[in-house]
Parts: sequence; structure tokens; C-alpha cells
Amino acid sequence: MKKFLVLFFVAICFLGFSQTINSTLVYKVNEASKKTDKPAPLLIMLHGYGSNEEDLFDIAKALDPRFITISLRGPEALKDGGFGWFVLDRVGDKPFTYDYNKAKESRIKVLSFISNACKTLKLDSNNVFIMGFSQGAMMGYDLALAAPKKIKGVLVLSGKLMAESKSLKTDWAKAAKTKYFIAHGNSDNVIKISEADSAVKFLKSKKVNDVTFNNYEMPHSINGKELNDIKSWLKKAIDPPEKPGVVPATTVTPSKTEEKKK
Repeated sequence: MKKFLVLFFVAICFLGFSQTINSTLVYKVNEASKKTDKPAPLLIMLHGYGSNEEDLFDIAKALDPRFITISLRGPEALKDGGFGWFVLDRVGDKPFTYDYNKAKESRIKVLSFISNACKTLKLDSNNVFIMGFSQGAMMGYDLALAAPKKIKGVLVLSGKLMAESKSLKTDWAKAAKTKYFIAHGNSDNVIKISEADSAVKFLKSKKVNDVTFNNYEMPHSINGKELNDIKSWLKKAIDPPEKPGVVPATTVTPSKTEEKKK
């Protein structure tokens, strides 16, 4: 009897902490380790092409403990294994090609997931951030420009801004308030650092002022210095300014000028 009661108590506790988010997307959750009296901010992680929800997940433990972090798996199962947000094709050194309609389908699924996650887990829907690597970073741009009211900030790691994302009917009055952390390796031979330069210029042309652009001595990857910068940026992004009306200063580090290899 005693053993049964213990097991029953454990089961109740488990059920209390394992709320299921209504979505077709596979995901992993890292709960906030620092509880406050306010709803937790949400960080959504989007992996690169050919990877899965495990790829970026360990990073969550090194970030601001107030975040609930959810790493999503791309819905597109790839022939060579792994997953993507849409299929990419590349021949030699030519730019890769893709079907943007598939990217749009993935965007709709991610936005729906965010809404359901905020409702189910009672999260702060005004503090939703996207962290994407490579193809996941491409999705991050697309999400922010398509639904600026939903996304407070985007961490673009070794990504590019798709032409179709630039052409979206974006509400720039709202989109100009989105915060961006753009990071790229100087020796990236999968997505050139010039893509990051181009994205920064585009955002600036649309009066997006809260843009941090850092370049690192690395290939198509993530390094320790970058992780430290991400942690600092996220902390500042969710902490209110010391004085009302103060807007964080723009930081742009000029650069020297897909993913982990398929």
C-alpha cells in the first residue's frame, strides 16, 4: 500500500509537469530553472538543415535561467537522414535552391506552436525569441518579418535573409521594434558572411535600429565566445531599461569583408 501511494504521488507530480503542447511538430522543453512571479519568457530553437531538435538543445542550459526553451524539429524528413524546415538543393558552388512555399508551411506551423505553447504553459507572449542556426536562422528572419507582433527578438546564427522574406507584406511600424542578434563566422564557406552584411543593411534601411552584428573567427559553426555574447544579449533583451523610455544602443561590428555540412 505504501509503495502504491509513493508511485501514485510520483505519477501525479509527473503529470503536473508534462503538459502537452498541441502541435504536429516534435519538440524538447528545457524548463526555466529560475522561477519568478511573472510568466516566463520563451526561447524557440530552430536547428540547421539535416539536423534535429537535439542539435541546439544543450545550449539552453547555458542561457538565462528565466527562459523556458523549446527546441523544435523541422517537419521535412530528408532522404539522407535528419530533418529540415524545407528542402534545399545545391550543385557545386552555386547558390542553393528551395521551395519557399514549404518554408511558408513551416512558418505557419511554428507560429501556431508558439501560440499554443504560450497558452498551455502560461508563458509571456510578449517575450518570445527565436534562435536559429543556418536554415533555422533563415526561418527566424521569415518568422519575424511575417509576424512581428509575435516575435520580440531573433538570434540569427550563420544564416541568410531569403529574398522572399524581404518581399513579405511586413508591418514595418511593428517590425522595426524587433531586436536582432546576428552572428556569423568570417570563414564560413556554407553561407558567406556577406549574407549577414546584406541582411543588416536591409534591416537598417527599414529603420530597424536594435541590431547587434558580431563576426567571429570560425567556419559554419557556433563557438564559445558567441555563446557568451548570446547569453548577455538575451539577458539585456528581457530586462527592462533602468530608466523608462531608454532604448538600448545599436551595436554593429563590421565584418571583414548550411548548415553543418550535409
